[in-house]
Amino acid sequence: MPDNATPILISVELRSVDALLAVEGSALLEKRIDDATAFRLYEGAYPLPRRAPLRIELIVDPADLSREATVCAALRGHFELDYAARTRELARLFAAARTATAVGLVFVVILLAIANAIDAESPSQLARGIRESFTIFAWVAMWRPAELWLYEHWPIRRRRALARRLAAAPVKLVPRAAVVGLA
Repeated sequence: MPDNATPILISVELRSVDALLAVEGSALLEKRIDDATAFRLYEGAYPLPRRAPLRIELIVDPADLSREATVCAALRGHFELDYAARTRELARLFAAARTATAVGLVFVVILLAIANAIDAESPSQLARGIRESFTIFAWVAMWRPAELWLYEHWPIRRRRALARRLAAAPVKLVPRAAVVGLA
């Protein structure tokens, strides 16, 4: 979608801005939001088109409207930190994939060498069974590296992209009384 597309609205009603900003027991200086609200925003953004810009509307008590700048900074900070955390998680995952690949390849080489050392033309069923077992085990050793490289990173990439989009989304506080159907 083009950058000038109309942002898609994600609307969440909050009990209070204090509850949004109160992260129990956190001694961190970074501005964060509570996990339930972050989860609700992720859930709201997940099914939307991946390239569509987002807009966040938080329905609050009218007395909390003056705290919009604080809320915007907290949301942006929260999702920027989550984006950075997912980036680090991806780096760790690919480091683990490289290690698993190296270990797996070593096992493949060793086990296939052992399997090839067993005479394929041996009349013994036991020898053929052992040879096949070494061959199968060698390829099973590559299962985890393949899983890491092919599949495991996609959910992390998706969450990271959502964090980037949510961090960039404009945030507006809307008074509870102004929302149709709520009173």
